[in-house]
Amino acid sequence: MASIRRRAGRPAPALALLTALALAWTAACAMPGGGPAPPASDAASYERDRGGDEWTPCPLTGMERRECRGVTVPVGGDGPETLRLALARLPARDPGRRIGALVLAPGGPGLSGLQEAVSAGVDYPRALRDRFDIVGYDRRGTGRSHRVDCGEPRGALARLGTARSLRRVRDVTAVDAAARDYVEGCRLAYGPLLARLGSRAGATDLERVRRALGEERISLLLHSYATVAGQVYLTRHPDRVRAAVFDGVVDPDRPGTSYVLRTLHTRQELDDEQVPEPTARTAPKAVPPDVRAAFDELDPGPPPLALFLGVHCTDFAWPGNLRALLRELDDAHEARWRTRAVAQDYAPCVHWPGRGEPLGAVRPAGGYGGYGAADGADLLLVNSEDDIRTPAAGAERVAMRFRAPLLTVPGGRHGLVGFGNECAERAAVDHLTARPAADPDAGPGC
Repeated sequence: MASIRRRAGRPAPALALLTALALAWTAACAMPGGGPAPPASDAASYERDRGGDEWTPCPLTGMERRECRGVTVPVGGDGPETLRLALARLPARDPGRRIGALVLAPGGPGLSGLQEAVSAGVDYPRALRDRFDIVGYDRRGTGRSHRVDCGEPRGALARLGTARSLRRVRDVTAVDAAARDYVEGCRLAYGPLLARLGSRAGATDLERVRRALGEERISLLLHSYATVAGQVYLTRHPDRVRAAVFDGVVDPDRPGTSYVLRTLHTRQELDDEQVPEPTARTAPKAVPPDVRAAFDELDPGPPPLALFLGVHCTDFAWPGNLRALLRELDDAHEARWRTRAVAQDYAPCVHWPGRGEPLGAVRPAGGYGGYGAADGADLLLVNSEDDIRTPAAGAERVAMRFRAPLLTVPGGRHGLVGFGNECAERAAVDHLTARPAADPDAGPGC
């Protein structure tokens, strides 16, 4: 199956996965210090709730029926600020057999949900496109939903990338001041939004999307890092989800340094991923040029560093000061280029607004065994056995917490549903259309 996500404007197949958090990281690590200055905007630029939003046609070149609207969401906290999420849907191709709305979300964080909905028209199993309204949206801070971009590390921060020893950085005070300056520049540009980019806010936004759709219950197909917000949403609103598939599952119950260190990969590691080569029997179908043009039209560009910080500094636990962060990285049993890259980019985490309440192990209200079909939603987890981005061990822990079946697929492919894995796609279609009762002790297999 051809994928516009794998091929649209990317230099190599391994760098073209729409759901790949590591790819943006690889690009970021290759960039020299001294990126663009923070944008000249402030909290007053958030749009207030104008009310009366309606679906309007928003055709793209070569696309079937497509509708768009804005969704007003609170920034969060005690202030009155709001922002607008860009939302699009493709109505079900077979209205007579329509099941409901299927909300898609790619990973990253920072990849475009609007693009995901376009790619679904080519990449996703036909049964899903026929029987569901396909819905995608750019998450807060991304693309057309108030993109957050504060540039790249500069000055003393950038020099961490080439430090001989993080434990013995000469002028920690200067580095700490540079980290504070970076955060302060972001805060002046984006105000209270900066502290509310994490997965808790993402779950709040998903509920606003459901309301905007006018659906009592929605179905979910979430990829990679979007599965974190999905876990939070299921614990808050199990009665609002009829069925869900999480593809490439992230377990947020780990330290921030541990998580981001393992999201960094060399080009060779990515190229060594187990991606089946097409054979004569499974030759990829051509992606129409006009559909590819529509996909490119929605491209938000590489996810900016500030969005990674806003999400990861909030979702995970981090050391309380810069010296402790540098020591922790220096002691990590990882390649030097990995620890230096994390130090350079994530030093601002120690000053990031909103940090201090990491997600940890997201659990349903009833704890182990307290979640399942009886609580209103069925969940199916899908993961490759050797996925280097979302290891199967993390998916197994999430499956245990939610008492959900886990489908493990041989190989190391990151992204299965919509990426041509027939076994995973068949299981996802069966789960989303038939809504079987979840039985974690007798899960599906490939």
